[in-house]
Amino acid sequence: MTNIFQKLSFVATSAVLSLSVINANPVNAASIIYDFEVSIDSGVLDGETYSGFFEFDDSALTGIGEEFLSVSELSFDFLDVNYTETDGSFDPEVLFVDGEFFGLDFSTDAVFSFIPDLYEPEEAFFEYYILGEVAGAGDITYTLRPDTPVSTPEPTAVFSLLALGTAGYSGVLKNRKTSSSKDAA
Repeated sequence: MTNIFQKLSFVATSAVLSLSVINANPVNAASIIYDFEVSIDSGVLDGETYSGFFEFDDSALTGIGEEFLSVSELSFDFLDVNYTETDGSFDPEVLFVDGEFFGLDFSTDAVFSFIPDLYEPEEAFFEYYILGEVAGAGDITYTLRPDTPVSTPEPTAVFSLLALGTAGYSGVLKNRKTSSSKDAA
């Protein structure tokens, strides 16, 4: 009878610890800021450069597969107009693939588009339009601001993982001890 209660206690403890690990968020979920520069290399604006920045929260980033995170703030000066996150055809997002930054996905109706490449982060590009037609393109250089904080795991998440591992290992040792005792008898 005691053996059943020990097993139930172990299962309940493991479940509680697992749930605490699953729900743990980074303490320092960072507001990430990238500056960017667009260098036009074709069309009527060939040789021109334009710049801006965007900001997003990385707390939802899992590092698995393709992930789009919402941009909370954006500013881009293009042809003497300052465009913000509210000026797009859709809400701006940043693309990550397996935790690696791939670029900004942002477009305005018939003015310009930032297009991330799904395979190579260096291949993200910029297009601009005249009368609804592509008039030229350029390269985008993204620079993470040096003062941007890095997310760190929550201490309780690390503790929970250690506790869960210890509980699991002690269960294995108990099973080995029990089976060794039975084999000796």
